[in-house]
Amino acid sequence: MFKLVLKMAWFNLWRRSRRSALVILMIAGSMTAMLAIEGLYDGMVKTMRESTIRSDSGEVSVYGEKFRLYDSLDYAMKETRALQKTAEEDPRVRAVAVRIAQTGLASTARKSSIARLVGIDLDAEERFGQLSEFVTEGNITWGRRQNGCAVGKQLAKEMHLEVGHRLVFSSQNVQGDISSVSLYVTAIVQTSNLLIDNQTIYIALPRSRSFSGLGDAGATQVALRTRLPADTEAVAATLKATFPALDVETWKQLYPVLVQMQEMMRIFNSITFAIVMLVVLIGIFGVMLVSILERTREFGILIALGTSQKQLRLQVTFEALALGILGFALGALFSYGALWYLVHYGLDLREYAAGLEAFGYNAVIFADIKLHYFTNTFFAIVAAALVSVLLPLYRLKKLHPIEVIQS
Repeated sequence: MFKLVLKMAWFNLWRRSRRSALVILMIAGSMTAMLAIEGLYDGMVKTMRESTIRSDSGEVSVYGEKFRLYDSLDYAMKETRALQKTAEEDPRVRAVAVRIAQTGLASTARKSSIARLVGIDLDAEERFGQLSEFVTEGNITWGRRQNGCAVGKQLAKEMHLEVGHRLVFSSQNVQGDISSVSLYVTAIVQTSNLLIDNQTIYIALPRSRSFSGLGDAGATQVALRTRLPADTEAVAATLKATFPALDVETWKQLYPVLVQMQEMMRIFNSITFAIVMLVVLIGIFGVMLVSILERTREFGILIALGTSQKQLRLQVTFEALALGILGFALGALFSYGALWYLVHYGLDLREYAAGLEAFGYNAVIFADIKLHYFTNTFFAIVAAALVSVLLPLYRLKKLHPIEVIQS
């Protein structure tokens, strides 16, 4: 009897094939749009988060006490060898980058701007976050005299700098003296980190140590990359316990805006998800209600012949579930195709590049793809299908077979 009920449900579903097909396409189209938007939102935040971690903070950063508050070399770390050794020997840490940053004035013959001079070790930065991947023009090299530099894209644009141009950076060293260094641009970098793109000038770490006067073991920042995201808090706790005089921060503490963006995107995705599932519910509900109203006489005859309410409920429920699952299957196929394209080729918004880059967004937005997009949607569509038949089943329960047949 169970197989017969299912066969009847399947047959009835396609008695109005055009109507059923439209509902299935509606579910598939809504699902595709929803998951594409969700993937783009998550991908945008993921790109910004990973770019910030790779180019600046790592998962954990260590600073001299009060350095972040005053941004002065007076609060830089004068001795970092013990810290570096501890970090490099920790099996949870996979890369360490030592940097010296100081704020000053960058000048050309026609333009001046506040900037940050950051001394880096190229090999360490490549292991840390593959800095070369952020280069948009030229190649980062320091030259024989170590007077080459890499400039953030927005800073270069503001100061009309191109590869090969010269600039002068002036700042106060650790002794309190004003000194200047002449540099020539070897590369332009873009990281989606506004601090780097708008203000940063990279130079060789030895040149920076000499210019700042910090010496061979000094630094303003020691950044760490952990092997697993779950290791971040544990590594930070270990460093805090070992070096209580230093300021140890995780990327979430350094960039709370990124955490807020993740929460905002989660809320946007939840709202979009709820709206789409409501549309699915209404679509299936409308089809099932009209179907039952059209087949009222048929149901009356079945009841008169001894068909139980349980069998009728099963038939109607299976019809609704079949609509939802077929819509999900088609939508999953379309959604995966759309997300695959957006993951590999992205959404090209270069027409709006100037506005997007001003806020730290890339002109080409790449999506993310996660299994839970599909599992959550499947269970939500099944739930929507089950809820959609509650009122139609109530109408079915109230049928009186004799009155229906005579009508």
